[in-house]
Amino acid sequence: MKIMRLAHGVDVMSVLLDLARSPWLWDQNKTRREYAGTPHSAMTDIWVRFRPQREIVGIESHNEEYRCEFWPAWYQLPALRGHIFALMTRVQAVELGSILITRLPPGAMIDPHSDAGSWAPEHYNTKCHLMLAGQSVVTCGEEQACWSAGEVWTFDNLLRHSIHNPGQVDRIVVIVSMRVKP
Repeated sequence: MKIMRLAHGVDVMSVLLDLARSPWLWDQNKTRREYAGTPHSAMTDIWVRFRPQREIVGIESHNEEYRCEFWPAWYQLPALRGHIFALMTRVQAVELGSILITRLPPGAMIDPHSDAGSWAPEHYNTKCHLMLAGQSVVTCGEEQACWSAGEVWTFDNLLRHSIHNPGQVDRIVVIVSMRVKP
C-alpha cells in the first residue's frame, strides 16, 4: 500500500482560526513554487519549520544535509502544536523535520513528480498530511485516494505522485516530515 489514511474526524477548526487570524503568513517564501520546472507552481504555502533561513542560499540548498528549526509562523499558529506532537507519537517519530502548510486553489494541481534524490525527503522518511480544508485526489504510483478535511494521510513521496483539488474551495494541508526508525 503506497497511500494510507492514518486518522479521520480530527478537529482542525482551531488551526483554521489561527490561519484566518494570520493571513500575512501565506507565500512569504516563494522558493518552492518559483524555481524552473517546479511541480508546485499552482500552490502557495507557509513555512512553519524548515532549514534555518540564513542557510538557504538557493534552490541547491534544499539538496544538502541540514536540520530544521521553527520559523516565525510556528509562534503565530499555536493550535498546530498538539497536532504535530500527536502525529509524532502516532508514527513513533524520533526526529521532527519540516512543517509546511500548503494551499491549492479549486481545480489546480501539483504536477506529477518524485521527491527522491534530495537529502531531506530521504532522511525524514515519513510524511503525514493533516487535511485542514477542502479535498484532494492524490495519486501515488498506480494508487489513488480522495482526501477530505479532518483526515491524516501518508504516502511514499519518493515515488511519482501528484495532487489535484477537484473541489470548490481551497485545499489546505499541513505536511509534517519526520524521521522514523524501524
